[in-house]
Amino acid sequence: MTWSSWHLHLATTARSAHDRVLADVIGPTIGELAPGTPWFFIRYWQAGPHLRLRIGDLDPDTYDHVEEVLRVRLAEAGALRPGEEPLDPDAYLEGAGALASAGEQGDDRHVRAMLAPGVHRADYDPEFDRYGGPALMSVTEDLFRLSSELVLRLAPKASSQQQRALLALRGTMAAAAALGDTAERGYFYAHGLGAWRAWAGEAGYPDELLDSLTTITRDAGAKPVDPLAHGPFAYWHDGLAALTGDIRAKSPTHPGMILFSHAHMLHNRLGLSLLEELRNYAWLAHVFPVAEGALA
Repeated sequence: MTWSSWHLHLATTARSAHDRVLADVIGPTIGELAPGTPWFFIRYWQAGPHLRLRIGDLDPDTYDHVEEVLRVRLAEAGALRPGEEPLDPDAYLEGAGALASAGEQGDDRHVRAMLAPGVHRADYDPEFDRYGGPALMSVTEDLFRLSSELVLRLAPKASSQQQRALLALRGTMAAAAALGDTAERGYFYAHGLGAWRAWAGEAGYPDELLDSLTTITRDAGAKPVDPLAHGPFAYWHDGLAALTGDIRAKSPTHPGMILFSHAHMLHNRLGLSLLEELRNYAWLAHVFPVAEGALA
């Protein structure tokens, strides 16, 4: 498949502005394409805050049309509204430096200068190592599409930070359930907690803050949580479960590592910070701990 890629740059990190680009730029643009057109998006920080849009198998005329409507729509949707503060270039360099030094790979270890707001053409390089190799990339990209469609539909109904975090929590449980084994799910949550706690430390967050974020208490009478009630993520879960079978058959990578990346990108698409993702894993590891005596 041939992918076209654009980076839709904004002058602010405000989530409201990025949500507006998703709803008012990406959504209607995708809606004009033929049903079933492959696509997905992510949010990113390198070279300044932006959304990355990838669309598959566009003919030249459709490519030109998509690029034009992206420019027109972003010019309106990207205009800052009250409360959306412009990002200072020095503040960007400081924040991007912390992100780049906290475990980024490849070119993203090097901070690039901020690009001007607008539509920028870009290349898309599939992350084969991260997602189990070339043989799994087609199904992986289709799961990216499912995740993107879910967020496009659900994000406008979940405007608060807490609502977004709860959606990501349910989605993470749907991803973990694809492993099929209760013990593996416990290790999945424990791994997520440890990985994001280590990342946050590398990024310079103080231990006191991280201790507070990862300290979870629940009332004794709290309602039990069903880890297999996937809600809007049921179809995505089914796809991840099928992917898990393919991973076990075709890749030396443990499927939990790849599912971890899919859950992370769901958090990303919902516009949640990595500290919010850490908090979700802390909650999951507390509520669904590794079973005593389980083998590693």
